[in-house]
Amino acid sequence: EKIAPFLAQQDLARCLRVCRAWNQLFHLQFWTHLDIAWDGDNKTWQKNIGRALKNNENKRLVRSIKLKLHDDDHFDLFLKQCPRVFPLLTAVDLKAPFFEDYADHAILRFANLSSKGWKRLVFRKMRGTMGILEFDKYPFEELLRCVAPTLEVFRTYSLSLVSMRVVNRLLCNAPNLKELYIYGGADIAPDNWLDAEKIASSRWVCKNLEVFGCSIGNIPRSDLTNEFGETFAEMFGKTIQDSVALQNRIYAKLAQLTKLRELTLGFPLDVDEAVYEDRYREHYIRRNMQHDCLAMTLESGLDRLKTLKNLRNFGGLEVMDVHIDGDKEKAWFAEHWPNVTFGVSDEIANEENDDNSSDYWTSCEEDDDCDELDYGGEHDYDDEHDYGDNYGYGDEYDYGDDHDHGSEDNE
Repeated sequence: EKIAPFLAQQDLARCLRVCRAWNQLFHLQFWTHLDIAWDGDNKTWQKNIGRALKNNENKRLVRSIKLKLHDDDHFDLFLKQCPRVFPLLTAVDLKAPFFEDYADHAILRFANLSSKGWKRLVFRKMRGTMGILEFDKYPFEELLRCVAPTLEVFRTYSLSLVSMRVVNRLLCNAPNLKELYIYGGADIAPDNWLDAEKIASSRWVCKNLEVFGCSIGNIPRSDLTNEFGETFAEMFGKTIQDSVALQNRIYAKLAQLTKLRELTLGFPLDVDEAVYEDRYREHYIRRNMQHDCLAMTLESGLDRLKTLKNLRNFGGLEVMDVHIDGDKEKAWFAEHWPNVTFGVSDEIANEENDDNSSDYWTSCEEDDDCDELDYGGEHDYDDEHDYGDNYGYGDEYDYGDDHDHGSEDNE
């Protein structure tokens, strides 16, 4: 029982086949947190796992799914094979190339897989692929509207285009949200950061937020000038007072998130893919540095953030035009944030930490619903049997390429 939460899916499968006692011991852990790499070319494997997932006993145990798709077309195949509803499913971690567009109906069906309410949604683009998480092509607003009441974690990794208007609405309607991490990468699309003016006048309800990773832009900085000597504030018809007032409102908004452990306001530029010669990298970084961000100076209102006493990591400043090296700012950081690490945003490290620290992929012993489920049962444990056959998905179940799924049990 102690080692089960740390075993990989294939190891748990082997444990199920040892004997009746082991099967009963590991059965719950095997089905509670599924880790599936969907192979669209293996028809036999598809129908086996599909039938196993539709088994009433098994699907009632599933609480989280890690799903890796080798091809974007496999997303629709997976949805066709799995049940329409998992009664206790609350977490999905989807990894895919995201090179092809997903159909709207597939995204909406995905949103409705959980009847209990989503708590965790994570989207990852496979490294080495040219795809982008273009949520604006999908009914993203409808997806977040469905999940807002129960959502605790929303994360995207690698290049993504997410409507920040909708993200701001999520912050205003998700009272249980604890982690918001949206990696925009090198993309500088105009809607790929939270608009300062809009969020300043919004009322966020996520008071328990512990991780905030999202760019904030459209701040008319009065301390920066262009090549013609004109300040960015003047370029937009704003005064110094306008700039400082807006920044103070943003600092005040962040200061309300007193449970924050991690704060990331910028993301590393992908210079390896964007430029071909080292001599151009510095120019590329300087050209794509975010200038319409918080100045992070005491004059701009930094002192408001002293309420963030639980903060431990502050990342992303390396791609923001900020002034944190002043003597007054250094003294402020030493006094109010002595335990804060100012680091370069490392998406790979963040992704690995997300995998290792999440309690959604481990034991559900503390979940009250576990006691209500009957996951036992009599099975025939013949040494020649594959563990899959014991759960009712054998090769004799063939619904072919044009099968009719029929009605589902929408518990």
